[in-house]
Amino acid sequence: MKVLRATSTLGTLCLALAFWLAGCADSLPVSPLPPLKSSVAIDTVWKSKIGAGDNTLMAPVLYKDFLYAANEKGELVALDPATGKESWHIKTQEAFSSGVGVGDDMLFLGTKGGEMLAYNLNGGLLWRSRQSSELMVAPEAADGIVVTRTADGHIVGVDETTGKRRWQIVRPMPALVLRGVSGIALSRGGALIGLPGGKLLAVALSDGTVAWEATISVPRGATELERVNDVVGVPLVGYQDVCTASYQGKVTCLDVTRGQTIWSKDIAAIGPLFAEGNKLFVTDEKGDVLAVNRLSGTTAWRNEALEGRYLTAPAVTLDYVVVGDAEGIVHFLSRTDGIETGRATTDGNAITQAPLVIGDNQILVRNREGKIFVLAPH
Repeated sequence: MKVLRATSTLGTLCLALAFWLAGCADSLPVSPLPPLKSSVAIDTVWKSKIGAGDNTLMAPVLYKDFLYAANEKGELVALDPATGKESWHIKTQEAFSSGVGVGDDMLFLGTKGGEMLAYNLNGGLLWRSRQSSELMVAPEAADGIVVTRTADGHIVGVDETTGKRRWQIVRPMPALVLRGVSGIALSRGGALIGLPGGKLLAVALSDGTVAWEATISVPRGATELERVNDVVGVPLVGYQDVCTASYQGKVTCLDVTRGQTIWSKDIAAIGPLFAEGNKLFVTDEKGDVLAVNRLSGTTAWRNEALEGRYLTAPAVTLDYVVVGDAEGIVHFLSRTDGIETGRATTDGNAITQAPLVIGDNQILVRNREGKIFVLAPH
């Protein structure tokens, strides 16, 4: 099995994996910005830095009163989301590969050496749990169980208190997989797990019993690269449905209890979906940003003006749909019709992770240099 890292420089791969490979803009042409008459001013509230940010498995997370961020060099930091001021900052001897995951007042990270680590909210190490290989998904916890997935296809649930394994599922991996694109959602006693090869798995948290396994999309094409169709992002669990997307595949909503498809639409998503109200928001491989009706799958609007800008997946605030691009520019689109109303420049480095919403209208972006910017439109 080959794992494609975010540092690949293959031209065709760069063109295809815009979200994870925004750094490819160094060697590939980026489309010029369309002119914009801005109707909103955007301020930088604060900025910070924690290591390089190319690894999309290391996205910052907002949990309770703090923003937690980590990097591959083993640094873990807690920041005040209002000011960016550090509450604490630790430098471990670990080589983090995934995280930060959260649950029950604990932080979870994976290492390149195949260990799951648990920390308290003050940065104190609680336990470490050896797994079969490098952790590819940020561990998440609920109901006393921490769930993650390894590079060799092991899905594990460990005891939240001790780190001891409670159950394990093994799934075969395709010949070629994307690094760090899928995620885990925990809800109502179950885990919804996105897998390489276009699969979504639902298991019981208590014992790992498989409730259902659904096909989101089927691999197509003659080459290994063309056949990559990994499920991307954390599945979005609603009251009766769960919605997800697959790379080079589809956006799909399924019945959450049975895994049967409610609707499916051909959209080649490059990153996670974002849900708000009755709409799903997604960026496709061309750089179009779409709003899709969650109940029917019909397209509410599509913005095609930013094609070729290597956009991130979107985040949605009270008023805006927000994406970053390969030149460090953050675009604010109207939630109502998708028209761009404002943009902010950071430092010129590619934004490689989906923005993170902080409060009603503030947004956090992190670039490939590990710099964090919190922006506020007004």
